[in-house]
Amino acid sequence: MTDHQTTGSTAREVTASTFLLRRNAGHWNVGLIWHDRLGSHMPAGGHGEVGEGVHDAAVREVLEETGHKARLIPGPAAPAPAGFPHRPVPAPWWICEGGASPDGHTSTPHTHVDHIYLALVDTAPAATEQPDHQLTWFTHSRLGSDPTISEDSRLLALQLMTWLDGTPADAEDDPMQLSAYLAHRATTGLLPAQHSLTEESA
Repeated sequence: MTDHQTTGSTAREVTASTFLLRRNAGHWNVGLIWHDRLGSHMPAGGHGEVGEGVHDAAVREVLEETGHKARLIPGPAAPAPAGFPHRPVPAPWWICEGGASPDGHTSTPHTHVDHIYLALVDTAPAATEQPDHQLTWFTHSRLGSDPTISEDSRLLALQLMTWLDGTPADAEDDPMQLSAYLAHRATTGLLPAQHSLTEESA
């Protein structure tokens, strides 16, 4: 993966972030890490390494930062045609550009092209070493009120909670089934607005 490109005078770097999901006592939780330098809770994530796919970077960063092994929930994507010779990889749920302050990778202000994933994790940590960051699980109500959560993370996490409402029991621990359910909820949520636009243009 190429993680650094320069357009004009602004560096654009590819990053991966992952919202962790789990069902606990009948309720969904979202897992976020505490980032010391930025002083807020946010998804696990970071820059990719040379030769690493962005989806692989997402899994590696979760393991390093939380000690848990991520099972990515693929984002919506069109199926490849029969006979297509290349292997599809898990799609992110969002790809967003945002300004970034100087950090350990770039000494000047720059732009992150962030590939945002969702993942399930096992209850027990997989790593034997101490994780880089503290992982905290947030309930729906705490997501809306905790001032330590970065605002962009809060908005996406609350959207996820809306989509997760009513998840079938057999999809709770199955990344592929959960992907299909969430994609359906996301698409359904867009339909009323699209329908209104169609009516207005008629």
